[in-house]
Amino acid sequence: MRKILFLVIAFLTLSADLVEYPLLVQKDDTQAKIKATYIYGFTKCFEWINNKEGNFTITILGENNGLVSELNNVAKTRMVGSQKIEIKNHQSVTEFEAPNVLFITSDKSAMLPDALSKFKGKSVLIITEKQGLAKVGATINFIIKENKQIFELNKTAATKAGLNVGASVEKLAANVFN
Repeated sequence: MRKILFLVIAFLTLSADLVEYPLLVQKDDTQAKIKATYIYGFTKCFEWINNKEGNFTITILGENNGLVSELNNVAKTRMVGSQKIEIKNHQSVTEFEAPNVLFITSDKSAMLPDALSKFKGKSVLIITEKQGLAKVGATINFIIKENKQIFELNKTAATKAGLNVGASVEKLAANVFN
């Protein structure tokens, strides 16, 4: 009887490990989907004073293959106004010209000052994902609070960037910095 109980417990433990691993992998994809949805939603809630010609470019600075993939899925079926969405991925701020949206991954967050300097007044929505970056110049900063993906808004950074902020963004933001 003890052997059978031991085998059942061992089986359940191994099964839990097999089930848990895909869920952990899927969690990253879920975060990427949430962020991609937010980013596309922001395209409707901000007004770009400049950069209204050509493709609407979203650049990811750093490594986040899940987000790049999710944004490419969005770009296949959606547009921003009459502009096609183009997704780019770079490792340095020096590699590209002003996009409409710049998403800086947490591992590249040290490049935020360079991005702020390079794109000052060029209607670039800068989005980050590391605690405290909305206070130092990112327009939008993703944070996790109580296991939920939320965002902060820096209205002053938006104004300096040449962006008009829609009222709905301010209402949805967990924190608003002026």
